[in-house]
Amino acid sequence: MDISLKARAGYLFKRATAFRPSRVWGFARQISREQGRWAVPVFVDMLWSAAFRDTAYIDYYEADFALLNRRERATFMTSLLQHHLANALNDREVAKTLEDKIRFNRAFESFLGREWLALEETDAAGLREFAQRHPVIIAKVPVSREGKGVFRYDTAEVEDWDAFRSELVEKGQILIEQPIVQHPYLSSYCAGTVNTTRITTYFDGERVHPLVMVQKFGRGAVSDQFTWGGFFTMLDDDGHSVGPGHTGKHKSRYLEHPDSHMSIVDFAVPLWDQVLDLVDRAARQIPAVPYVGWDVAVGPDGPVLIEGNWTPGLYETRVSATGIREGSRPRHERAMGSALRR
Repeated sequence: MDISLKARAGYLFKRATAFRPSRVWGFARQISREQGRWAVPVFVDMLWSAAFRDTAYIDYYEADFALLNRRERATFMTSLLQHHLANALNDREVAKTLEDKIRFNRAFESFLGREWLALEETDAAGLREFAQRHPVIIAKVPVSREGKGVFRYDTAEVEDWDAFRSELVEKGQILIEQPIVQHPYLSSYCAGTVNTTRITTYFDGERVHPLVMVQKFGRGAVSDQFTWGGFFTMLDDDGHSVGPGHTGKHKSRYLEHPDSHMSIVDFAVPLWDQVLDLVDRAARQIPAVPYVGWDVAVGPDGPVLIEGNWTPGLYETRVSATGIREGSRPRHERAMGSALRR
């Protein structure tokens, strides 16, 4: 998998200017505590990997590189590789359709399965009418990532709708959506959070290739992202969990959901064939952006699309949690072929 000289130079410059020895040493010490490795060799290896193996310090930690040999590490995607692919393959102007959630909702209206409105085009009376149909609303900051711009409101006690609308606008939460009702099987894991499926695809102009498949689980918050306490498990081609779940951010291993005690290792995405069909159709909708991470929610009657990410997000297995020592890079290479030489 080639990376252009310009991309590599830019990465090295960014790493050099952001280099904080104390932060890297902190990672090395954490790895030492969690994985029983000497901190100094890990520290040196992290620096070497960052300089010559396209591996950011956080990638090194999250993918358990201290537990992998060089051949095994070469099978994992890293932030630099993914960022390069996203920039090389995706038309950045067209990608703004995915970046802005309001533009996304307009472009993928038929995939959403839920009602929504933009406060820029709706007055307080319109917001109130929407809330009468959907007393609990989801408010989103249109350009945001990792669930940080998603909020949930129970509007039952709202009395001043002008003030409420102004508050939402002031906070930048101008996309209002009807809450998604998820499949009963997914609710049995965590009813308070919509547990979503992330599928990264590559569209080669003829075929849509699923590259990475992940099931995320929430802990009752508005989002299932790590920032809200969530975790994930990798999926196989049939939508089945390949092993225990983990957060990817610290040492963790979930054989079952910590709250509902439902099995993670036995999990299977309901209506999987319909999920694959949905992302296949969605990917063909925006061919100028062929490399996308799609977030899907499976409802009682079928899957719906939540959003698409033109930089798909790095999801890889952790050997300390799953025992799996191969990442998704070979799958990328088989699907993309000559596209990787861009």
